[in-house]
Amino acid sequence: MEKRTNFTKKSKVVIAFVFVSIFLFSTSITFAQNSDFSGIWTYNESKSKMPEMGFRMAASKITVSQDNLALKTERVSRGRDGEERITKESITLDGKECENVVFQDIKRKSTATWSTDEKSLNIQSSMTFDRNGEKREIKSAETWHLSDDKSVLTIEAVSDSRNGEMKATLVYEKAK
Repeated sequence: MEKRTNFTKKSKVVIAFVFVSIFLFSTSITFAQNSDFSGIWTYNESKSKMPEMGFRMAASKITVSQDNLALKTERVSRGRDGEERITKESITLDGKECENVVFQDIKRKSTATWSTDEKSLNIQSSMTFDRNGEKREIKSAETWHLSDDKSVLTIEAVSDSRNGEMKATLVYEKAK
């Protein structure tokens, strides 16, 4: 009878330990998750910083959906002719290169990686244009991060151009 009581006490301790371990593990996973950029974001021109030349076609609205596998975006902007242009992309979040058609038949190759603190997403991209038989590659990088209250999305963008490197800070506010 006494052995059975000891076994019961030991098994209660083991069971309690298992439940506490599961709780702590699931809590640490919850707190260590990457930033979630999902939502509808509207461009704030007054808070953004654009270069003097070029890069004028910032998206007026970005709709983002995100899961563990991909960041899906729909960017609405105006073309040079003033016509609304919608660009859709699905960028994998596993660090592998993905490819999206962004304009007519032009493809953008992108690779996304998380910062070490998993709060910022770094997206490295390249596009190759063919003009009159001459190929030109344009490389760009974006770093996405959220404000502490998750109401502001800031995208630090860098792109190469004929005029050299161009940098922009694009600020978007979450639609309510």
